[in-house]
Amino acid sequence: MYKNKISLFFVFFFAVALGSFGQTVLQGKVLNETTGNPLQGVSIYFNNTSLGTNSNTEGKFSLTIPNIENTELIISSVGYERLVYKPTAETVQNKTIVFKLTPKEVQLKEVLILTDAVRKKYLGIFEREFLGITEEASRSSIENKRDIYFTNGGNKNSFMAYSDTPLVIINKMLGYKVSFELVEFFHDQQNGRTSYYGYTRFDKLGDKNRWVKNRKNCYYGGTVHFYRSLIANRLKAEGYQVFLITPLHQTGDSNKNDSSHPAQQQMDVAREITAAQIVAADTTNSNNYNLIIPGKLMVQYGRNPSSKNYLSRNTFIQGTLPTGFRSFVTVVGNVISLNNDGIINNPMDVLYTGYWIYEKAANMLPNNYVP
Repeated sequence: MYKNKISLFFVFFFAVALGSFGQTVLQGKVLNETTGNPLQGVSIYFNNTSLGTNSNTEGKFSLTIPNIENTELIISSVGYERLVYKPTAETVQNKTIVFKLTPKEVQLKEVLILTDAVRKKYLGIFEREFLGITEEASRSSIENKRDIYFTNGGNKNSFMAYSDTPLVIINKMLGYKVSFELVEFFHDQQNGRTSYYGYTRFDKLGDKNRWVKNRKNCYYGGTVHFYRSLIANRLKAEGYQVFLITPLHQTGDSNKNDSSHPAQQQMDVAREITAAQIVAADTTNSNNYNLIIPGKLMVQYGRNPSSKNYLSRNTFIQGTLPTGFRSFVTVVGNVISLNNDGIINNPMDVLYTGYWIYEKAANMLPNNYVP
């Protein structure tokens, strides 16, 4: 859901190194590139985490670098071009980093002029496809839907959406106020395809103890839990079985595998595999793993996630249900790149079907969340 966008934008000034208990504190200052004046109230946060702050009247801020590999620092303010930076302890040690924001040029987009009824329909589709179909989604709301605009998606069955200001999502089940900077949203109703990406800041609502149980329930059986179990080689211990699905071409003669045979039908074969068979260390980056899938993964979870009862009650899933769930993972490119904390470096590289298709933005937890 989140696409990397790297900009070259910083210069080093004098500074004092701040650190305590082995932590590195990033010292920074935000200026208007055109005027050189400091910018107050700029949102500075580590993407998809609850670690963030705002610049003061002098444009200054300080923020502790989290122990999460490849984490992007987002410097964002309405009316300015967004900056994305990947700091490390080595690059910020004993320095103050000055970030210069460029005023955003007005880009004319062909916004769809919709009647109230059609706009309401589009917003309904957007909320379902963006927030998901889970209990968490049912207890979440987008506070500034008026800031969402729709554009043509390329054909009569599709549309795109964008917003010039961060979408504010209040998640009353997980206890977060989420600011989501929507970069792109695409929905094609004909084939049921939806994709979106952006940058996310989490702010906690009140006493965290109030939300502990709900956050745990949301985490177990989710994609981050799965990937962390995968790279730690703890699939069975955490309740997972993984199968590799590959096509098998069969004819009337089961002993032949001839794709030119006219009576041939394609069948899929599922073979159980281990984490060691598909996970490899990234030889170019010691902080990453590569998930290599020569086909499609079928992930079987042997425990009932909390959202399953909600889906059953609301008739999204019908009939007698076995324990657990089944989801499918398809790689868009050649590999899925994961960091050491089990976070996908580019979530646009993977597609989900099966149970996980119901879980979207409302089921996101910060990358720094650990149950």
